[in-house]
Amino acid sequence: MAAIAVVGSLNIDLVMRAPHCPKKGETMIGGPFGMAGGGKGSNQALAAARLNASAYIIGCVGDDDFGRRLRSLLIENGVDCSHLQTRKEAATGTALIAVTHEGENAIILSPGANSLLDEQAISDAKDIFMKSDCALFQMESPPFTVAAGLKLARQSGCRTFLSAEPPFSLPRESWTNIDYMILNERALGFYAGHKSQQKSSSSSSITAMAHEILKRGVKNLVVTQSAKGGMIFINNGDHFSFDAFNIRAVDNTGARDAFCSGFCIALTEGQPVKRAAKFASACGALACTKIGAHPSLPWRHQVGALLGEAADDEYEL
Repeated sequence: MAAIAVVGSLNIDLVMRAPHCPKKGETMIGGPFGMAGGGKGSNQALAAARLNASAYIIGCVGDDDFGRRLRSLLIENGVDCSHLQTRKEAATGTALIAVTHEGENAIILSPGANSLLDEQAISDAKDIFMKSDCALFQMESPPFTVAAGLKLARQSGCRTFLSAEPPFSLPRESWTNIDYMILNERALGFYAGHKSQQKSSSSSSITAMAHEILKRGVKNLVVTQSAKGGMIFINNGDHFSFDAFNIRAVDNTGARDAFCSGFCIALTEGQPVKRAAKFASACGALACTKIGAHPSLPWRHQVGALLGEAADDEYEL
C-alpha cells in the first residue's frame, strides 16, 4: 500500500450553480447551493485515501465548526489527521465557487488558517515524512513553507510532487527538490517567465517552456490540458502526450487534485509513468461527474471500472 503525506490547504467550499461566471458588477440569479469540503490539500489527502493509500494530512484549520467538520470528514474516510493543527488565530479557509452548466468554475478563496501553516509545523511532522513513500504539495500554502517541506521530504527519502497552482514564486533552491512538478498551461507560462501566457498553447511552445523549467533542476514535468489530456517531460529528455477520458463534465472542482493523487499513488505502486498518467486521468475524469470537491473524488473501484472500459495498448511501454 502506498503511503502519501499531503501538505496543504483545507477549506469549506460554498458552491452555487450559475448560468455563467459572473462579470464585474454583475448580479445574477443562481441555481442550487451546496456546502462541501475542499482545499487542494484536503482534496488530495481524501482522494489518496479513497484510492487505497495510507494518507496523512499536514495543515491548519480554525477553531470553528468548519474546521471540526473537515477534521471529522477526513478521519471518517481514513485520513491520518495527527498533524492537522487547530489554530485559534484565524478561521478555517473558505472558498466561494460559482459553477456553470458546462462544469467550469470561478473561485474566490479566503485562506484563513491555511496561511498559518509554517516551517515549525513542517518540522514537527518529520515522522510523517519518514514513513511515507511520497509527499504531495501545492501552492495554497505559504511558499516558504512549501520550500521547507520539499527539502525535509527529500531528506526523509520521500519522492516529492508539487501541484504548482495557484502559481507563486518559489525560492531558487526548491527546484532541485521537486521530482514531479504538475501544472496547467497558465502556470507553466508563469514559471517559465511568460507572464502573459494564454490558456492554450501550441505543442512546440509548451515543450520550449517545459525545458526552461527542467533546466532549473526539476526532475520531471507534467503539463495538464483539461479535456485535451496533457504532456509529460522526463528528465532524460523523453516526452509524450496522454489523453483525457471522454466524460460529461458537471463540475471540474477537485479534478486536478484527484489527478495529482492518482499520479503519485500509481507511480509509488510501481506503475510505469505512461500508465500512471492514464490512471491519474481516470481519477480526474471521474472527479468531474459530481458537484463539489469532496463528494466527487472517486473510489479505487470506480477508477478500476473506468479503466476496464478503455483499451490501453497504446499506453504500454
